[in-house]
Formats: sequence, C-alpha cells, structure tokens
Amino acid sequence: MQQFVFWTGVYNLIVGSVFLIPGSTNIVGIEAPEVMLWLWLPAILVIYLGILLIFCSRRLAERASLVFWEGIARIAVFIPLAWFGFFTDLGFMVGVIGVIDLLIGLGYILGLPRALHVPARNLLFDR
Repeated sequence: MQQFVFWTGVYNLIVGSVFLIPGSTNIVGIEAPEVMLWLWLPAILVIYLGILLIFCSRRLAERASLVFWEGIARIAVFIPLAWFGFFTDLGFMVGVIGVIDLLIGLGYILGLPRALHVPARNLLFDR
C-alpha cells in the first residue's frame, strides 16, 4: 500500500505540473479557462496533495487517516470532473482524470483498512 500511495503522489505532481505549464492543457485536450487563476489554483493544490501523499507513504501507519480522507476527497471530486469532462466542452481528459481519481479514492478507502488491519472508522476518526 505504501508504494500505491507514493505513486499516486507522483501522479498528482505530474498532473499538477501539466496544468501549470502554459499551453500544455491544449496538448492533452483540455480547454483552458480565460482567467489562468482558475487553472493554477487547483494545480497548486494538486501539487501540494502530491507532496503530502509522498510524505504520508513514508510512515503510512501513522499518517493513514490523511490518506483515507484524501480518498474521500477524490471520490467527491469525481462527480464534477466527470460532469465537466463528459457532458460539457471542457475536454474529455477532465473526465478521464475524474475516473482515475475515483479509482484511486476507492483504492485508498478499501485498501488502507485491509493493509493496516484496522477498521475504516478508526481511519475516519483518526484513532
């Protein structure tokens, strides 16, 4: 599970970096907004979460609650990303990123309790 958390952190760093490089969103098929602030703020947040996940992967048993809550956030983010990616003209890749986030979030929520041999409610309430 530590490797999975580490590599999803690296994935966050890559995705966030792509959104920070001007013009790179057009290459991957995502329509950038006119005001770049709305692209850069989520990118910086995604990069921060990637760094957080990499640090959490080093001592996962102690920091598993943060990763568990990250899984909940990823599942919640799936809904707007899927909507904007598949049903608007923002870009199909946005929907694909949403589906990847859903799978990673489910991996966290289902995998962490099994890997650490603790109930999910202990991770949810940081016990």
